[in-house]
Amino acid sequence: MELHLPAGVDTAGLSELVAVRAGQHLSTRAVRRSIERLWATGRFTDVVARVQEGGAGAGVTVVFELTPVKQLAELGIVGNVVLRDEQVRAASGLAEGRPFDPDGLDAALRAIQDAYHARGYDSAQVQVERREVPGGVSLTLVVDEGPPTRVAAVTLAGSPGLPLPELLGALGLQVGGVLERAALADGVERLRTRLREQRFYRARVDEPQVKVEGTRASISVPVQAGPQVSFHFHGNHHFTDATLRDVLAYDASEPLDAVIIGRLSRRLAAFYRHRGYHSVRVEPREVPRPDGAELVLVFEVEEGPPLVVREVRFEGNTAFDDETLRQALFERVRVSAPDTGNAPRLMDDPLAIEGRERREQLRDANAPDPSTVFVEGPYLEAADLMTAAYRERGYLQAQVRFAELVREEDTRTARARFVVHEGPQARVASLTREGFPVGGAPLPGSLAPGSVFGFPAVERDRLALGHALGRRGYLFAKVEAQTDVSADGREARVRFRAEPGPQVRVGQIILQGLGRTEESTVRANLKVRAGDVLDPEALFETQRALVLLGIFRQVTVRLLAPETVEPTKDVVVEVRERPRIDGEVAGGYFLVDGPRVQLDTAFPNVNGSGLNLNARGKLNYVGWNAQVLSGEFDCPRECEELTGLPGLGGQGTLSVAQPRLYALLPLEVGARLDVIGERVHRASYVSTRAAAVASLDWAATRWLSLSLQYQLENSRVRPLGVAGTELVSSGRPEEERTRFDYGVFGLHSLRPTATLDFRNDPVNPRRGLLLSTSAELIRGLSVAPTDAQGNPLPAFPINGLKLSGTFSVYVPAGKRAVLAASLRGGTVRQLESGARTIPPKRFFLGGSTSLRGFREDNLLPEDRRRSLHTQLADCRALLNPAGCSQEALVLLGGDSLPSQGGELFTLAKLELRVPVYRALDVGLFTEAGNLWLDPAAFDLAILRPVAGAGLRYSTPVGPLALDVGVNLHRDREVNEPSMQVHFAIGLF
Repeated sequence: MELHLPAGVDTAGLSELVAVRAGQHLSTRAVRRSIERLWATGRFTDVVARVQEGGAGAGVTVVFELTPVKQLAELGIVGNVVLRDEQVRAASGLAEGRPFDPDGLDAALRAIQDAYHARGYDSAQVQVERREVPGGVSLTLVVDEGPPTRVAAVTLAGSPGLPLPELLGALGLQVGGVLERAALADGVERLRTRLREQRFYRARVDEPQVKVEGTRASISVPVQAGPQVSFHFHGNHHFTDATLRDVLAYDASEPLDAVIIGRLSRRLAAFYRHRGYHSVRVEPREVPRPDGAELVLVFEVEEGPPLVVREVRFEGNTAFDDETLRQALFERVRVSAPDTGNAPRLMDDPLAIEGRERREQLRDANAPDPSTVFVEGPYLEAADLMTAAYRERGYLQAQVRFAELVREEDTRTARARFVVHEGPQARVASLTREGFPVGGAPLPGSLAPGSVFGFPAVERDRLALGHALGRRGYLFAKVEAQTDVSADGREARVRFRAEPGPQVRVGQIILQGLGRTEESTVRANLKVRAGDVLDPEALFETQRALVLLGIFRQVTVRLLAPETVEPTKDVVVEVRERPRIDGEVAGGYFLVDGPRVQLDTAFPNVNGSGLNLNARGKLNYVGWNAQVLSGEFDCPRECEELTGLPGLGGQGTLSVAQPRLYALLPLEVGARLDVIGERVHRASYVSTRAAAVASLDWAATRWLSLSLQYQLENSRVRPLGVAGTELVSSGRPEEERTRFDYGVFGLHSLRPTATLDFRNDPVNPRRGLLLSTSAELIRGLSVAPTDAQGNPLPAFPINGLKLSGTFSVYVPAGKRAVLAASLRGGTVRQLESGARTIPPKRFFLGGSTSLRGFREDNLLPEDRRRSLHTQLADCRALLNPAGCSQEALVLLGGDSLPSQGGELFTLAKLELRVPVYRALDVGLFTEAGNLWLDPAAFDLAILRPVAGAGLRYSTPVGPLALDVGVNLHRDREVNEPSMQVHFAIGLF
């Protein structure tokens, strides 16, 4: 066997892919597999196998001639003005660093010319200059755009229906302008929309006819507007025209022909029947104006008397009680009712990808209870569903039949009667399995001798057996089920027969698309190994593991020649690497932080082994946040730290992440190092912090993740302007816990975290639960406390354990409605006498993520609030306010105090999220929680209640939330606000 390649081409790993070996009999299958493997590497544009005869008795030589793929090393574009470089690249499909196919070059040039043609440059020409360079091919696209084709005339042929200027305005073409065909297509669609908006429901706008002469084009748009249509209802005594018009829900997306009119008539009739008018008749009739310019579509409605079902009776049923069968019937009636828009619509297409439109809600009364309505179609369908339920329970001869509807004309009521023939219940007499491989785990199956027999259960077991064989490597297994039911219908014999085929093992694992990434990096993360029994689930796990590395844009794991039945299958792993540098800039306004700009930059796969370097910067200006702009601060006296350069805040983070520690594989353990610098403005302090965080993250399972972090930090905590410096502790022992701890603090901490995540979607969950717990051991390295004026104070120890946990549950309440509940709590335990917790390490409540009836981080601790009540009472009892505490004077002046945070908190949240329109939801929430500075003062009975509502808008990066929270038990003594508005990205 020989491999023939051009000189200088890397041959590493190629010989292992060739299945032809010296000394073996020449096999067409081995040659074919060798060609497939070599081709699957993506490194060659052509693979040819030739057989050369050797000398007498010497056998033959198989020669594989390989034509390597050349990379597009450089791509230059010159001469383009109308289209930008990136537009030309996108049109051509050419990209630097990608394989270059000479046969596809002509198609790329034509695609560029087509892009120019769509922009009105019909004579554009593209030439290519090609040269060989180290590492591949260099292409230069030379563009000659030529003169544009301009619009000379625009005509509307046929019967336009609307004034010509109005239609030309909708078309959007200007005489003398460049003929942009894409804009012309958009204009034609706008013209169709305009005609539909003006009730030309039978309008037809054909494709425009473009006649080009030189650089001038004449455009003719054929338009047949047809009559202007209006709807009229006659004979409707119980529902208004507006109600019935909404029931029609005609959006003009389809021409109003006979088929659509029939559909609308049936929809009206269904609406009436589900409102109790069983005898309704709806007949459409067209009334045209003599000149044909207008047409009235009249729906003749003969409502008939209402009919109320008073009783639904079942005869012959024993396996299911009457109430169960009735509920099945009523549910069928309910779901078959036409969508009338009375309730918020639960849409499976929130972004209107399938073209669904919003419909206004109806103005009629609520629909009657389904138990009082007779609609023949749903009644018959319910009988079929009941029959299927019986047969699922083993009653193979069961038949549920809608027998009759007995009317009482004088009372306009009716009684419905169903007749049930159950027959005997079949049970499994014997169960055999033939042809299944011996050994391994027990085969799955719900059927067993003596169990209830049902054909759906047989089919489920057949599929489960086939899946189980596939997991054991029998990819081509076929499982058939044979059943034999006795004549009396009481016994059934079930036989499953398998044709397992070969047990497939993994052959070669072929990697495709690697550039900067080392092959060993990919192979170390594979969940399949050569020679292993092939489990399809391992292919999905391989894909998942490679995606989680964060170095690939796309990962595909597939079998080579999957249709061919053979005992060995090669696996192809195809990847597309992320660019060498990637980033984005974002900006926005936040109520707490003010305007903010953010820059994210990623350098993935720096060293080829998956090491990722990320840089993130955020810069905000609190001088323009909601509190400052609303005048809550007495500026400039209280705005020293909020305006000018001191008002700048933000964070800079440099991260180095190794998503997998290969020495610990197959455990999915990653390591990360973050260097952080930040300046944060909070309600009670300003913190400037520098920190380094080293962490280990272990994805133990899909639903369990463990993390261990070590953090070394230095924090400078200062008061927030004059307001902070005014509130100086008196030094009394009972107030020592309530004072602010300012100064410079060096800390280190160790924080393990465990998370159980069973949510269906971590960004916007609809079902599942989340349990997260953490413990942080905090020790002080250097402690230099000061008072609010910066004067040194005696040092104190920092030695505490900070515990916190979250438990959240999500329950679907409809197609998109969700009921979300969450419990949170945390405490700080001091491990040394006299130890204290500095403000950045305390708990804070209030804001968009906790109690939404309070300002961000501004809920006063309960024990602190009670102390303030005492101070206020003492102050009011004095004749001279000079004896009042500074805090009491601030509160009596109408201002509020910042929160010092606390060392224990509890929080409960309940929220109902209901869809209203496309991607827009409404959230109704209630919350209760509280905060304590002294954990010994904790009282679960004292909680601060909040309720409110808000809007949620789903986006690809998560829901945007705008909430209004109301403080249900406002404490006027400490000047708490009655309500707060919060904006956030993401939900709990």
